[in-house]
Amino acid sequence: MIHLIYTGGTLGMVRRLDGTLEPAGIQGLLDQIPELERVAETDHFTLEPPRDSVDLGTNDWLRLAKHIGDRYQSYDGFVILHGTDTMAYTAAALSFLLEGLHKPVILTGAQLPIGEVRNDARSNVITAVELAAAGHQQTREVGIFFGDRLLRGNRAVKTSIASFDAFDSPDCPPLARIGTHIRYPRLPQLPPKPDLLLVHNHVDANVALVKLFPGLMPDLLSALIDAPIRGLVLETFGSGNVSAIHGLSEVLGNAIAERDLLVVAISQQLQGRVQLEAYAAGRRLVDVGVVSGYDMTSTTALVKLMFLLGQDKLDYAARRHLLTSNLRGELTER
Repeated sequence: MIHLIYTGGTLGMVRRLDGTLEPAGIQGLLDQIPELERVAETDHFTLEPPRDSVDLGTNDWLRLAKHIGDRYQSYDGFVILHGTDTMAYTAAALSFLLEGLHKPVILTGAQLPIGEVRNDARSNVITAVELAAAGHQQTREVGIFFGDRLLRGNRAVKTSIASFDAFDSPDCPPLARIGTHIRYPRLPQLPPKPDLLLVHNHVDANVALVKLFPGLMPDLLSALIDAPIRGLVLETFGSGNVSAIHGLSEVLGNAIAERDLLVVAISQQLQGRVQLEAYAAGRRLVDVGVVSGYDMTSTTALVKLMFLLGQDKLDYAARRHLLTSNLRGELTER
């Protein structure tokens, strides 16, 4: 039995007689896919109110995690029907909140609504359910299915607003490739996880993301991070480099030393990993206390900060250590 969770988004819309699109609700969506019953037995739940994914936030992540945790023993897998804009955020969040997950939790959506004659919604829903019901070891985590690939949820990025292949994971192979057959490429094993599911119930959204750019001055960077934030994702140049402008690195160092600000460096590039020790321009960040995010996406780095800051039992040193550790397959360690 596969449990469908409907949150809203483009896939669940139908066209009215006047030509406008409106949400149909999950029953209206399922009425368009009668063949789904040939794939697996399903039931469904709607996260009220269904909405555009840009309106889904941290409280919704916690609600989804709790909903799955409460029903974990009753189902073989879960498929979350979700808008594309923030799907990668929700997937990353669930990967951290659902510790010890041994069943598929697959998010999917669509670029065109189910009510359109030509759409990707039907095939995405059908295949996501098929993957959740397959029972393969490589699907027993949080994933995003879109187009012809199942991606690790905390490695996925949305790369297109128009293509049916809207998501990619540049630094992690797909969990599965779908053609006439389903193929499961060999992947590095996930870190060890507990046998029993532990659902975490708190995150701290007092975090920010700053993208370095040529000409960024210390006063501006100071103003950007002078808010009451506890964590910062720093999108650096290349493999973790920062300009030599006098005072720029010191602004970060002061915030780390005086406020215990957690600062993690990631790359602005889609592919590759941060190596802060590779260049003198990266060593500047190491010297002031910035930690490496290796090949984490900016989305996952931000969500991971929220998760770690939400764990009250952890102190600053533990959070710094875990930020650079591979907890759920979200990064490739050295």
